[in-house]
Amino acid sequence: MDPVIVVGAGPVGLTLSLALAAQGVPSVVLDEGSGPQEPRPARTVVLREDTADLVGRLGCRELDRVGLRWTGWRSMRRKQLVRNVPLSGGPHGEDAAPLPAPLHLPQHELSAALRAAADKEPLIRLVPMSRIDTLEQDRDGITVHTREPGSTWWRGSYLVGCDGARSTVRKLLDIRFPGRTAVERHAVAALRAELPWPGEAVLHRQPPWRNAGAEVSARPLPGGVWRLDWLLPADADLVTPEALISRVRDTLAGWCGETPAYELLDTGVNTLHHRLARRWRKRRAFLAGDAAHLLGALGTQGLDEGVRDAENLAWKLAHAWHHGPAEQLLDSYQ
Repeated sequence: MDPVIVVGAGPVGLTLSLALAAQGVPSVVLDEGSGPQEPRPARTVVLREDTADLVGRLGCRELDRVGLRWTGWRSMRRKQLVRNVPLSGGPHGEDAAPLPAPLHLPQHELSAALRAAADKEPLIRLVPMSRIDTLEQDRDGITVHTREPGSTWWRGSYLVGCDGARSTVRKLLDIRFPGRTAVERHAVAALRAELPWPGEAVLHRQPPWRNAGAEVSARPLPGGVWRLDWLLPADADLVTPEALISRVRDTLAGWCGETPAYELLDTGVNTLHHRLARRWRKRRAFLAGDAAHLLGALGTQGLDEGVRDAENLAWKLAHAWHHGPAEQLLDSYQ
């Protein structure tokens, strides 16, 4: 039987290919890019504990070396501590029952770990610089054409579009993607500094200093690195480097009493959209991850959900691949 074609070699596509391989199903992963992601400390992901464990079982067993499991979640409003929730990443007494600690890590580290695992798997073929422009289905399989650098036809048993919010697969399948654009915008900075709550994630609403805006969060990473996010007003102008530096200094001073020494590593602006594809399956073609849905806070929950999409779809495709058509089972994916 022909392999499953996976379009997109991001974390969702690589997770899917590894999950298929674990069940004896070969895949061809077609990706527009030329190789690994550029390191961007300000672009991070948060994986729930069981999601991180899933990725570990697929061959990425050293994520805790490049990520950090939070010890607590601290919520503040103005000058008051509202709540401090212990998480399982930190010490706790015998009678405590802390919530599971999510794993926070740079997205490029997750992608690198998944790619390294895929490179070792003989059932996975990674094909970079391959942009699909044609998709045809018949009763026995699916055929796609790729260009750049060469013109190639590929034959698969099924196809899964894991090619992001601007999914080419979704467009070729003529699946609508309604929702809301630019629901929120956040200024983002990754920096190395000592903050008063080592290991804890912080959400501070209405902080009592200038330049903070309505909300700022701080989430720790390994090596004393933090990701800070400021919720921007709906009518805010473009964030200039000078304005972002001012936010950093004022926020650190507000938390620490004065601006401590810090090393700015990366910056960016993150725009959140809420969209949901009208359908996630069209005959032998499927959508997963951002190609199917855009949701979640600060761009982090969406990737966790995408990894879960991959796990959910992989075993259903594996059953159909090994045992023949299972329409009701495949329909249950969406």
